[in-house]
Amino acid sequence: MQRKFTTIITMFIFFLVSGFTLLLPGTVMAGKAKKIVMSTATPMYPAFAEQIGINLYINSIIGLTQTHPELKDKYEFKIYDKGMLYGNQSEALEAVSNGAIQMTYSGPHFLESLDPAWKLGETPGVFENWDHYLRTMDTPAWKALHQKMAEKKGVTIIKWLFDTGTWYMFTKTGPINSLADIKGQKIRFAGGEAFAKALKSLNTTPIALPYTEVVTALQTNMIEGLLTDFTGGVGYFELPRHTKYAVVVPFGNQPICMVANTKWWNSLPEKVRGALNTPFDQIDASRFYSKFEQTSLKEWDDNPNLTAVKFDNAEVALWQKTMRTSFEDMFEKIDPELIKAIDSAR
Repeated sequence: MQRKFTTIITMFIFFLVSGFTLLLPGTVMAGKAKKIVMSTATPMYPAFAEQIGINLYINSIIGLTQTHPELKDKYEFKIYDKGMLYGNQSEALEAVSNGAIQMTYSGPHFLESLDPAWKLGETPGVFENWDHYLRTMDTPAWKALHQKMAEKKGVTIIKWLFDTGTWYMFTKTGPINSLADIKGQKIRFAGGEAFAKALKSLNTTPIALPYTEVVTALQTNMIEGLLTDFTGGVGYFELPRHTKYAVVVPFGNQPICMVANTKWWNSLPEKVRGALNTPFDQIDASRFYSKFEQTSLKEWDDNPNLTAVKFDNAEVALWQKTMRTSFEDMFEKIDPELIKAIDSAR
């Protein structure tokens, strides 16, 4: 009797599981799908600076995993943002390097941890604009740097995607009529040797802070200003409430790329890599950032409670020359072929 009861229970469980499998065929496939894990320290929504553009590419990949025959039911794209896995992008990049996750985005100031040559990527005055940057990345010397990083550090740059926007100085202390008026001010920057040197050369005190501490630091006078952009920083930090002066002297640009763990990326079938590359090949977010920057700058300029500080060409040249002089010792440590390539691509 007990054996018969056991048989009945076993058959019941079998049919129950079979029924769920028929009702939810995707359940089994989902279990077999290979995960592609991407992590970002900043929130995807609300959009934060570079995340406006990153969203375009990520959402496209998520859609492709639902529809593309090379990806559907085979790959699941999982995005962790808001520091759920790693507290900052440097940690996320390291995780890609050691294979803990498959993908993240990056910029030159994060890539510095893998090769000091990337200091050139955002050094003020090095690149004229986004097009100049892309031409430089396509030169043999810089292609070799990409390959070296892939082989030695395990990080492959899938593609340089867009320029988030120009870095400017925003400060609550003024008026600012010349370079002398910012002397001694405590200015926050996101990180990187180049920006630290640039700020020191202008006789300010550079303070590296995570983005989460900027508003509090402004309110408590820990800092008097910061370097950021019109495309994300102005809105995210609510700068019209904290900084009256926007100094329209370019401090550099913000190139953004998508990176992947080299071993994982190279292990993918060619058709799968091609499918994942589709958004990177077809979407151009740079136009959005360029238009957004110009519109935001005009809004700031038109606001009677704010001041967009604009200098004549001679004063701008003075600021830029002062900053460039501070980089000379940094350039001595970098392969001269990389610097020649930058000049050849102008």
